Amino acid sequence: MDLIVGHDNTDFDALAAAVAAQRLHPGAIIGFGRVLTGPVRDFWSLHKDRFPAERVDALPLDEVVRLVVVDVRDRRRLAHVERVLERRDEGARVEVFVYDHHPACEHDVAGDAEIVEPVGAVTTLLVERLRAQEISIDPTEATLFALGIYTDTNALTLGSTTARDARAAAWLLERGAQLSVVNRYLRPRFSDAQRVALSEVLAHTELHEIGGLHVGVAALALETRVEGLADVTSEARRLLGHAALFAVTTTPRGKVEIVGRASQGGVDVGGTLRTLGGGGHPGAGSARLKTGEIGDVVARLLAALRERPPRPERVSDVMSSPVETVGPELTLAELAETLERRGVSGMPVVRDGALLGVVSRRDVARAREGGRLELPVTSHMSGNLRTVGPDAPLEEALAAMTEADVGRLPVLRDERLVGIVSRTDVLRALYPE
Repeated sequence: MDLIVGHDNTDFDALAAAVAAQRLHPGAIIGFGRVLTGPVRDFWSLHKDRFPAERVDALPLDEVVRLVVVDVRDRRRLAHVERVLERRDEGARVEVFVYDHHPACEHDVAGDAEIVEPVGAVTTLLVERLRAQEISIDPTEATLFALGIYTDTNALTLGSTTARDARAAAWLLERGAQLSVVNRYLRPRFSDAQRVALSEVLAHTELHEIGGLHVGVAALALETRVEGLADVTSEARRLLGHAALFAVTTTPRGKVEIVGRASQGGVDVGGTLRTLGGGGHPGAGSARLKTGEIGDVVARLLAALRERPPRPERVSDVMSSPVETVGPELTLAELAETLERRGVSGMPVVRDGALLGVVSRRDVARAREGGRLELPVTSHMSGNLRTVGPDAPLEEALAAMTEADVGRLPVLRDERLVGIVSRTDVLRALYPE
C-alpha cells in the first residue's frame, strides 16, 4: 500500500499537497492523522467524494511499502505513522518520499527521495511538478491547490512568499481556480466561540520585551478546545500591534496547545516552537503538549524566546554617522553656503555634543524672504524634536517619522547626538537591492 500523509494537524497546504501528490503517485491513499477541524473540515466535508481520504488509524499500516510525506518531515509531528517509520527502522522495505518547505531540524525523517525547498507553500513544489510533467488538472483541483498556497502565504503577502508561489498561483488561475471559493475558506467569519476566545486573548495578554520587540503571551484555561484558534491569535496580534503573540491554552483533559503569530522580520515563531516539540514558519507555528501546567509551559516558552531573541533591523544599522553638524553661533547666510557645499538639505545644531535643534533649507528660504540671513541659526531652527535611540527597532523610527511627518530623526545615546536616520535610510532598508 502507498500512503500519503501530512502533519497531524492538517491545514489547507497539507491537504492540497496531499491531493497533488496523489496525482504524482497514482494509486496512493491519502490519510489524515486526526479529525479535521475548522475551514479544512468544512471544505473536505463538501468535497470528500472528489478527494477521498481515510483516517490513518483505520488503515493496515503494516502493509505500507511507500510513504509520501508532505508539508512536514519532523518525526515528532508524524506520530500517526510512527508504526510505519518503526518498521522501516527495523529493516522493512518502506520507501519514503518527502515534500517539504520547512527548515531542517534534528528530528527530521530521512527520505529516499526528498524535495525540500524554501518556498512559501509546499503546494507550490507539487504544482511545479504537475506543470512540468504536463499533468492536467480540473478547476476543483486548481481551487484546492490555490487555497493551499494562499493560506500558507497569507494571500502572497508573507515574507516567506517567493516568486515561485506567485507563478504557481497564476498557473492555477489559468486552470480555472475559483477565487470566490478560495475566499469562502481563506477568511471565514468568526464563530461565537472564536469571538469569545478573541476577547479572552485580548484581556489576558501579558507584554514582554524580547530583543527590543513587544511580544505578547496569553495564557488561557478553556472549557473546550476552540476551533480556529490560529485565526483568533492572528486577529488579536493585529489589534494589539505586537511583533508577536502566543496563545497558550489548556483544556480540562490537561493538554496544552500553543499557537503563535508574528509580523515579518521579527520573532521566529516556528523556530521557537520547534524547541517545544512543535513547528511552523517564522511568522506562524503551533505546538501541542500532552501534559504540563500552563504556567510551566509559559515559562518554557519565554525561556525559548530569550534563548534565541529576535534581531530586527535597528536604527544603528542604517543611520548616518558621524553626523555633520553646525554650531549655534553660525549665521543663516553661512549655513546656506554650507548646505550648498555639502549637498544636504538640513543639519543638526549642536553645542558641546548636545542637540539643540535642526535647521533646513526651508528655514533658510524663510529667512531669505524676510531679509534675516544675518541672524544665527538658532533663530530659525526647529526645536522640541522627535528623536530615537540607536538600539531602537527601525520600525519605531519609521512610525515616529510617519506620525510627526518629518524627513529625518536625530539619533541620541545618553542625550548625545550619535547619528541621524532619514527617509532615504528607511527606504533603502525597505527596498534592499
